[in-house]
Amino acid sequence: MHDLLFERMEEWSAEQDAAGRFTQYAVELGLDGDAFAACLAAGEMGPEVQAQTEQGRAMGVRGTPAFFINDWFISGAQPFEKFQEAIEAALRGEPPPPTPTPPPPPFDANPERPGYTYGGDVTLGSADAEIILLEFIDFHSADNLKFLVDMWPELEKAYVEPGKVRVVVKHFPAADQPTASKAAEAAECAGQQETFWAMHDLLFQQQEDWSKAEDVSAVLKEYADQLGLDVGAFSACLDEGQTGDKVQQDIAIAERNQLQPAPQFVVFHEGQGGIVPLEELQKVIDQLLEQ
Repeated sequence: MHDLLFERMEEWSAEQDAAGRFTQYAVELGLDGDAFAACLAAGEMGPEVQAQTEQGRAMGVRGTPAFFINDWFISGAQPFEKFQEAIEAALRGEPPPPTPTPPPPPFDANPERPGYTYGGDVTLGSADAEIILLEFIDFHSADNLKFLVDMWPELEKAYVEPGKVRVVVKHFPAADQPTASKAAEAAECAGQQETFWAMHDLLFQQQEDWSKAEDVSAVLKEYADQLGLDVGAFSACLDEGQTGDKVQQDIAIAERNQLQPAPQFVVFHEGQGGIVPLEELQKVIDQLLEQ
């Protein structure tokens, strides 16, 4: 498949939706076309591709092709001699010349902004946690509220507080509930005043209130006042849509990976990630911690 995709790049890259073309290639290669199409449609490999992309960025990769020969990094389509030099140097045990420190992975905790990752996501838990739990939330979702009430306290006590798991929060409000997106923006606006989690909890506690309000922005500003925020700054953030791009970027990631409605979870362990159903979340975490 690797070779075929490169051979026919001009053919599939010109199509808006190449899924059918890829399935055609799979059949040509003797694969089970139905199983292949189902895998592609379900986005089963999306988290793996995303994890590898983030790993590459963390290692300083900014384009392809890119190669690592032990510690020697080769970027771009270099001539044979470039590879030969690096391979021979690696065989001699020579280290490469010093290079600038690559930027940190976006899900790593940012010590200069406590409570946030380098990518700008809210995070909770030890920066040294073995497992990263990427949580997609929807403040409007009854299922998300049920998870918060029924399961979250136990998960937090068993895994987050002891430093085993660090949570990274992303937003995935339902497309047919515009108030849900506004609530997500409000939580991020509260985060600008270091009050994300207090707003997070209040939004879920008052879900029936704000979700049915005629003027949801007014209700959200009342919540900001209740929490002791600078209401003027909060209102400007909300009215100007200062955190709207962040919420939309999260939604795009969720849709690109074909996630089901929130709450949804992606577990990262040793650079590898995968979508984990809610009912299997604790089991999967335990299995990874035992490795």
